[in-house]
Amino acid sequence: MFSKRKSEKGNIALLTVLAVSTLFAFSSLVIDLGLLYVTKAQLTNLADAAALAGVQDLPADPQQAVADATLYARQNGLDTDTLDIQAVDNNTGVTVKAMRRVDLLFARLWGMETADVQASAEAKIEVIQSAAGVVPFGVVQQNFVYGQSYTLKAGAGGGYNGNYGGLALGGNGANVYRNNIEYGYDGNLSIGDSVSTEPGNMSGPTSQGVAYRVGLDPDATFDTVKRSSPRIVIVPVIDSLSGNGRTEVEIVGFAAFFLEGAGGQGNQNYVTGEFLQMVMPGDVTTSSTGFGLYGAKLVQ
Repeated sequence: MFSKRKSEKGNIALLTVLAVSTLFAFSSLVIDLGLLYVTKAQLTNLADAAALAGVQDLPADPQQAVADATLYARQNGLDTDTLDIQAVDNNTGVTVKAMRRVDLLFARLWGMETADVQASAEAKIEVIQSAAGVVPFGVVQQNFVYGQSYTLKAGAGGGYNGNYGGLALGGNGANVYRNNIEYGYDGNLSIGDSVSTEPGNMSGPTSQGVAYRVGLDPDATFDTVKRSSPRIVIVPVIDSLSGNGRTEVEIVGFAAFFLEGAGGQGNQNYVTGEFLQMVMPGDVTTSSTGFGLYGAKLVQ
């Protein structure tokens, strides 16, 4: 009888040891899997952010795009040897593939000391659908050339039936027009919107508004201007200026220019800017060919 009880106690002890060992094994597995999951999430976020950092330089400079994405990844703890970053899709996207080796905590008891975690991301640029802060100049649609100077508002003799490129955004009159040059229109405009022209040369408000913006960053040039400079202006691209007097025109896109300045006296007053290609925050569309102004989005 006592022998039987001892046997039962031995079996219970053995089962207890097995149960504890199994529980420990599963607990260890859960801890290591949790570590891998957290690392995967962190790595994915880093890959996403690096891809978005890279596309800011597209489509004009794919080499710089790769360099910027690589720099972002390195500054956030990724080893260059574990990265594969490329400009893709005719320089409209950046792909990032990253790997991080993780030291396991408990799986090493079963011979697994490390595990490789991988993540990938792709960011693309697409045409900007809408924009805020635009200046009240309307440039007729054309094939713009990067770095070339264009007339944003014409002087006398260069307009169309009394329209010289000025737009009435948020209201008519000189004060509204000048304020929109200085600070940008505070509303949001989209492709397909109709806006009214601001007829007449508006030379005084034009010169004052442009001088204010240029004065905020007087030493900037096309080659040195920073993305945040007030001399980078967003301009609505319109279908035409052929209407007579104050008329409605349709926005067919948006373009960015480096604001060179205003010239000419009196009704000969004009404004010029050098055409830029750049990426900015905003909604995007795939239904327009665009005019060099893009938004970025993650596609993977």
